[in-house]
Amino acid sequence: MCIVFVEYRIDASYRLPYLEWSQRLRDDFPQVELYEGTDQPGLFVELWSGLSDEQYRFMRAVRTRKDEYAAEPGAWDGTDPERWASLGQWVPGGCAKIHIWQFQKVK
Repeated sequence: MCIVFVEYRIDASYRLPYLEWSQRLRDDFPQVELYEGTDQPGLFVELWSGLSDEQYRFMRAVRTRKDEYAAEPGAWDGTDPERWASLGQWVPGGCAKIHIWQFQKVK
């Protein structure tokens, strides 16, 4: 079993569109939990559970735009890559400032 940890900061001027986007994300994907920093408002963390390696790679590639895997539409149950990538427009510094890690349980 693994979890995926996604961390980013949302510019305060984009808070409302981000919260609307994140609500749709949570409606579509019940396996995600969203948290905001209490000491650092605007700092958000997503915790994902139950993702396959392919789903993790797809999410990381699309959100960070780091490799060609991002160009594969439908790699995750027909999900539109542009919908995933829209997060970067609200993050100061863009997609490069979205941090995504996968963790496995220690045995």
